[in-house]
Amino acid sequence: MLQDDIDPRCLVEALTDDMETARLRRQHEATSGLAVEALPTVYRGTAFRSALEASWAATIDSFGLTWEYEPTTVTLPSGARYIPDFHLPQIGVWLEVKGDGVPRIEKAIEYGQSLACDCPKFACTCRWIGGELVLIGHPPRGWTPDYDEDDHRPYWAQAISGRHHGGHPRWTSTRGRAAWIGYCVYCRHATWFDSPHCRACKRRLVGAEGLESGNQQIRFHRITGIAVDDDNPAV
Repeated sequence: MLQDDIDPRCLVEALTDDMETARLRRQHEATSGLAVEALPTVYRGTAFRSALEASWAATIDSFGLTWEYEPTTVTLPSGARYIPDFHLPQIGVWLEVKGDGVPRIEKAIEYGQSLACDCPKFACTCRWIGGELVLIGHPPRGWTPDYDEDDHRPYWAQAISGRHHGGHPRWTSTRGRAAWIGYCVYCRHATWFDSPHCRACKRRLVGAEGLESGNQQIRFHRITGIAVDDDNPAV
């Protein structure tokens, strides 16, 4: 029996995604000859190269932000060609998703440097303060009860929740400085910040005023897809 708050259209979409994921993974194994961590995964009708990328798409959706997957190929100042994983047009952010070990991040760093502006610190006239931001998304940090001190449930209840918690998103900025996520109290957009300005509405935030922490409101949404067969589950 369906719960009242579950949209049947979402269930149909999820089932369709799982069926297409299974097909792509069978095809992937047939052509590669071995199982690898980066398994093709379909989410909201988009075929991603890995479950990690699909999970980042679902996580961005939970922020209420629009994403574009591999929308363009750019030529870097070095002459190398580069396809960023995600573009978030509402806030001028690009996201490159990497697994453990963060291999081959040189292109993302070069792209981030090419998008940074040269305006005076307090007189930036660019559409995005400081220029567009390029982030590198990493596998999520696991959730444990110790990280959520306001949860007063028994430890065993928190541990059960932890097993179903997707973890917390992790990222680094190609600008070499901290970037954190929060909600602007003026425009209510979720956005990454690496300056005192909201990337969505451009308003200047004084200290913590105007910014709501996103730490307790965000989590990593894992999209695992469907198992190809009983002997080789997709994880």
